Amino acid sequence: MNLFLIFALGISLLSGELFAGKCRLYHKVKPGESLWLIADRYNLYIKDILRVNPKLRKSRYLRVGERVCIPYKKKRAVKKSRRPREFVIYRVRPGDSLQKIGKKFGVSWREIKRVNRLRSNVIRVGQKLKIPKKGSVRKAKRRYYSRRDVVYIKYRVRRGDSLQKIGKKFGVSWREIKRVNRLRSDLIRVGQMLRIPVPREAFERRYVDKPRIKLSFLPVNGRFKKGTRGIDIYAPCGDRIRAVDKGRVIYSGDDLTPYGNMVIIEHPGYLSIYAFNMQNLVKRGEKVAKGEVIGKVGLKPGSGRCALRFEIRAKDGSVLNPLEYLGKK
Repeated sequence: MNLFLIFALGISLLSGELFAGKCRLYHKVKPGESLWLIADRYNLYIKDILRVNPKLRKSRYLRVGERVCIPYKKKRAVKKSRRPREFVIYRVRPGDSLQKIGKKFGVSWREIKRVNRLRSNVIRVGQKLKIPKKGSVRKAKRRYYSRRDVVYIKYRVRRGDSLQKIGKKFGVSWREIKRVNRLRSDLIRVGQMLRIPVPREAFERRYVDKPRIKLSFLPVNGRFKKGTRGIDIYAPCGDRIRAVDKGRVIYSGDDLTPYGNMVIIEHPGYLSIYAFNMQNLVKRGEKVAKGEVIGKVGLKPGSGRCALRFEIRAKDGSVLNPLEYLGKK
């Protein structure tokens, strides 16, 4: 079994020091982690980590247990001056609305709604509201991005989504999403395609290094169950297993007991893993075409049921969910 395969499966290797220089913060590599994940966790660019870990430029993969130096600058403690908020208690009268009350006190009706944690714009007569005094409301600083600094991501609306939820998910203003998509109201429908303006810095940190994978089918037909590392597809023993994409076989054997007979295929940008096989029909080094039969379904260890374990991994060994890439156009 080669080093490439061992890392792809997240098998622990002997840990070693990355370099002997002094470092104020280290990160210990865990199974499935990549430079991209580590950089994203510490809000850094990959190039920042490579700058202080020169030996990583020569090595192709991270090793489980390896210590990676994190360029860390200790931030000065900033004393926050607590500024007491000043409020006026107002009792709602007949004919009042948030807009009228806001205009009366010279503050935004949205600020009144936020301060009082109102779920809707409906208020009732006799209700007590906290009204922030004029001048006590702090205006949030907005960061504006030029067209050059923004990347547009396509997003299909899902059940339960709202502009606010989508904006929070991508870290952008929901009003900006509304403006970019020229929406006349805040209403969106399931299946609607939206353009999300994401700052280029955040896009590079979160999306650029992700492999582009398109799965048009699963290796076998059957009921599947998602696990921590992939999916188990329950199908009759002996059913033919097909390669999900063209590629080269980099492993075919049964060295790893939990996986039994297993085939690993290297594709452009990612790996696909087929385990619990009754029989492997391809050998290491062979090139396979998309849809080509590579094995037969066998028994899942310890269950007595016929199933195929199917996984996909990025080239750096990080685990990916096959269902997220199934049926992508």
